[in-house]
Amino acid sequence: MIPLLGFSQEEDENKIIQFTGIVLNEDSAGIPGVHIYTPVYGRGTSTNEYGFFSMPALEGDSLVISAVGFKKSTYIVPQIKSSTLKVIFKLQPDMEMLNEVQVYNMPPTAEAFKKAVLAVRLPDEYRNIDKNLDPATLQEMYKTLPADGSMNHRWFVQQQAYYNQTQNSVRINPLLNPMSWVEIFRAIKRGDFTNNND
Repeated sequence: MIPLLGFSQEEDENKIIQFTGIVLNEDSAGIPGVHIYTPVYGRGTSTNEYGFFSMPALEGDSLVISAVGFKKSTYIVPQIKSSTLKVIFKLQPDMEMLNEVQVYNMPPTAEAFKKAVLAVRLPDEYRNIDKNLDPATLQEMYKTLPADGSMNHRWFVQQQAYYNQTQNSVRINPLLNPMSWVEIFRAIKRGDFTNNND
């Protein structure tokens, strides 16, 4: 009984009303997808394709009306005698001037486009592209670069799979495998173990 009395007193202080309306642009056309919400309580709604909305609200609620391409506005729900409130909002466009964009004429054929792209001169900071793509440089980078995240993850997953395969059996010593010895002899003949720094 006490919670019911407390609720009725709170309802008398903040009366719930049905808040309906339409949101228009400067040409008096309905704007779809406009958000009408109260940030304090986190409730609200959006307009339909005609710019119409309907939602329950409390007297004194501070509502935010926002849409992409329009200036945000606020509205405080007034105290009224009836249980419904109908309003019309008119949003102002929010325009932002962008920088100038230069559009160039495209060559008419694929061959002309290819020639135009090859004729472009890159800035000075891109002059070392040929040096960085040299096969010797790439080979040195391949030898000295540390493993990245994906390579480390792949190695870890392979180790886990190997452990799961061999956890209930005797582990094989690779030195007892004759094929491993063949691969070692081939690596020695190729010179894989020679020191290249000398």
